[in-house]
Amino acid sequence: MKFQLLTSLILSSILDSFSASNVHELFGNDWYDQFNANDEAVFVKFSKPGCAACKESAPVWEELATAFADNKKIVIAETVCDDSNEFCTENDVNSYPSYKYGDIFDTMGDYEGPMDLESLKKFTSENIRLRMTCTIAGDHWCNAEELLLIDRLRKMSSEEMDEKFVLMYEALEAEYNEAEQKVTAAKRMLEDSNEKLKNAKEDAYAKAAERRIEVSKKKLEDAEAAFDILMAREEPLELELMEELM
Repeated sequence: MKFQLLTSLILSSILDSFSASNVHELFGNDWYDQFNANDEAVFVKFSKPGCAACKESAPVWEELATAFADNKKIVIAETVCDDSNEFCTENDVNSYPSYKYGDIFDTMGDYEGPMDLESLKKFTSENIRLRMTCTIAGDHWCNAEELLLIDRLRKMSSEEMDEKFVLMYEALEAEYNEAEQKVTAAKRMLEDSNEKLKNAKEDAYAKAAERRIEVSKKKLEDAEAAFDILMAREEPLELELMEELM
């Protein structure tokens, strides 16, 4: 009887060691209750029942989860996609396995890189963060280079920081103004060309005006595209950090 009990305990221990996993199992219908929205970034594997490639990548995914098991800010997870898994549907997952990372409550990035352990560990350390922008308050999401920048800014006197802030802000403002002026100039050129075409009394003048209109349209298109890119560009990190420190 004692021998049977001992054997049972040993077998149970062995089975537990095999079944224990550091990969967080993410259920598709209550995924929003399984994470801390303010403190945890996630690297998720999307798999599917019967997917051979999903099984093949399971060992390295487990190794990655084990490597980050003590990290309280990064969660290595997996979810199994089926017709009822809302998490897969909301993330438009169509191939398996797929890998996404970042803020589970926001748009996540796609990982399509190497699947060896060292590459995955390097990517996780450098890229898996809750916020894509480093902040003073959330400096645990900053990389080494960003932390050095924060340290350098903290060592500045208030006068030095004020001066640097003004110079950077004025440079940005000048860049915006220049881009806006190019759009305005291109619009005026197009309006002037249309007016000349309207008032042209000879074919030669009309053809010249038409050519100028085409040139004006292209200039306006390029100027507006450049302006849109500039407006969509994020504010320089150094400026954001100084605003937070001031």
